[in-house]
Parts: sequence; C-alpha cells; structure tokens
Amino acid sequence: MAVLRNLPVLALAGVVTAAGAVHAQDGEIGGKITFYTHFTNFVDNGKWAEWSSTFEEKYPGTEVEVVGVSNYAKEMPTRIASGDYGDVLNVLGNIPTSDYPKYYAPISDLGLAKTNSFVDRYSFDGEVYGYIYGVNAEGVVYNKRAFEKAGITEPPRTRTELFAACEKLTEAGLTPMLLNMGAGWPMQQWDKAALMFAGDGDYYETMLTEPAPYAADQPYGKSVRFVKELFDAGCAERDHTANNWAESQMLLGAGEAGMWFMANWSVPQVITAAEALGIENAGDDLGMFPLPTDDSREPSIVLNPDWALGVSAKSDNKATAKAFIEFILTETDVAEAAGFIPADPSREITMPQLRELFDAHPVEIRAGTPSSEFTQAMADARLDFMNGTYIRDLVLASDFDAAVAAVNDRWAKAIGQ
Repeated sequence: MAVLRNLPVLALAGVVTAAGAVHAQDGEIGGKITFYTHFTNFVDNGKWAEWSSTFEEKYPGTEVEVVGVSNYAKEMPTRIASGDYGDVLNVLGNIPTSDYPKYYAPISDLGLAKTNSFVDRYSFDGEVYGYIYGVNAEGVVYNKRAFEKAGITEPPRTRTELFAACEKLTEAGLTPMLLNMGAGWPMQQWDKAALMFAGDGDYYETMLTEPAPYAADQPYGKSVRFVKELFDAGCAERDHTANNWAESQMLLGAGEAGMWFMANWSVPQVITAAEALGIENAGDDLGMFPLPTDDSREPSIVLNPDWALGVSAKSDNKATAKAFIEFILTETDVAEAAGFIPADPSREITMPQLRELFDAHPVEIRAGTPSSEFTQAMADARLDFMNGTYIRDLVLASDFDAAVAAVNDRWAKAIGQ
C-alpha cells in the first residue's frame, strides 16, 4: 500500500478525468434512480445536489434522488430485507461475499478494477460488486491547540507517552480521548485495532483456529483491554451512555478535547463542526499520528477501504445506476471532500493530516477481506463485528473477566471448538 504515496498529483478543480464510459449492456442510460448514502453531510452542504446535477447534465433525461441515512449500518439491513433499497447504495460490510449476488448486481463491466483499490474485498466468483470511495488509515486525530494548552510538545510515540498525554489533558481541564461509546458504532475502531496488535491484516482468518481470541495474550484481547484501560484511567468523556457523536466533533474541533482514534475520513467532519462554531482555518489545528499500542516506538497503521458503492440487484435501471457510480468515482472530488486516501493509487495524498501521519513512517497493514466463514462465526457468536456495541458492553461490564470469558465461550462454540 505504500504506492498510495509519493505519486504525481492530478489536476483537481472539483472534477477529475473520467475512467471510461459505462458498458451499456443493461439498456439505455436514462430515467430516475434512487441513491441511499451515508454521507448525510454532503446532503446538508449541497455537494450531492451539485454532483447529481452535473450527472443529469451529462446524461439528459436522468434524475437522481439522494436519500441520506444517518445510521447506515443499522437502518439499511432492514431496508434491504424489505426488498426496497433503491438503485445505488453501499455494499454492507456484514454481508458475506458469497451473498453479494442476492442483493447486488455485478458491476465488473465498469472497468474500474485497475484504478480502484481493495477490489478483491468486493468481488465474488469472478465478478465485482462494489468499488470504494477511498482508503482510510486508522490513526489518532488530535487538536494541536489542546495539546499546546496541556503542555504536550509533540504527539506521543509510545503507549506510556499516550497515557501521560491523557493525564496532562485532564489536568488542563480537557477531555483527553473521545471514545464515543454512547454512539456505539465508533467502538468498531477496536475491531480494526486488533489487526495492529496482530501485525497482520489477515488476522481475522487466523481467529477461526483460535478458541479464545479475546484472551489477554491474543491480539483481540489486547485491543479490547487497551480501550478498557483508557476508559478506566479516566481518559474518555464522562458521558458514556448518550450518543454524543455530533457534539464530540465540535469538542475536538474547538480544542475542548484532545484526540480520538478514528480514520482520516473524520477530519473533514471535525473541520466542518469547528467552522460552524466560527473557528477559522480549523484544519490547521488538526493533526494525525499512529496509535502507539506499546513502547517499542515502531508505529503501525491499518489501511481499510471505506464504503463501496454498489448497484441493487432489484434495480430496474441498472445502466443509469452504473453510470452514476462511475461518474461519482471518476469525475468528482468526492474522495478528497470526504478526507480519503484516493482509491486510485495514481493520485497523491493531499490532506496535510494524512501527510503528517505517514511522515511517522508507520508500518502499513492492509486489512484483508473477512471471509464468509469469519463473518458467519461472528454472527453465530452474537458479536456485532464492525458495529461496536459488543466491545462497548465488554468495556462497561461490571465483571470484565467474566464477560470476556463468556465471549470466548461463544466464539469457541461458533467455530466448533
């Protein structure tokens, strides 16, 4: 994944050169499509209206209805189960790849495989079912003014330094580390951190042979214990029950909180929240550094695909749906607007926070594709993988060791051990 950096910059003035035309094997491009998006911020700021209007101008006779869904991972499975889920939507992460043909139409004919990353993640039986918006690097986003107020002169490079930084931020009257346990889904970060503790992007598959992956000496166990130690040390916000996601963006942007462990996609949202408070040039206050999981000073980051766009298998207008996906991914600046590492490896990283993150020279761990066997085992063990609430429940359990033992027991039964 190092090829994502130090490559020539393409001229971006809101749009980029198209990768090619849609193969019109699904009929003529025209008519109305419905697009369900998790980017509600682009609904609010008019970006989707702008991009959709440009698409409609390119393809006269088309119409795009954009529907923002605030809690996508929770709400869309219900809509998909109903059979009414529009024409263009994200490929849900908890659907096994073997089930893609049930819910999504193949879009291999778009020809984006050579200019899009993580294509294998959204492929099955020789067909591609989704193309990603961009790539995320999981790291710590921090507010430089908050660090300065707390007397922290540089980002922590070790676990000991991280906890010391939390203590200094607390003494300065600031919230050290926003965990957003009340929102639930942000706790999925610790599903991802397990790959860092393992040093292996394919660790999820290794778990299928481990009867107790949440034990203290195992990568998942280390990840869950790390966030529990942050919580127990008072590093997190006081309110850990309410969904304060929107408020937390403002706290970090205003420098009233020090940091959170989130990917680069979160940076533009924090900037927007800060600017809404009247803070100018809010991006200048934000930086990123690798999460120091130990005291080795050997940082690592996990590279994950963001949501992938797919076409509904139920769509009656697949040609227009495909054309819209190709247009969004090749003729707009959606990746840059969302704060992603561009999915096209030929486009250089431009976000300063990402540049700072990579300047720490972390080991880059490319997250592998969770297999159908793994996702099924997670479901059988009643663990809401990448949704966060089971990790929150472990952290908040009155008897942590007993709760972990129960999870290990369910996992062992799920894999037949």
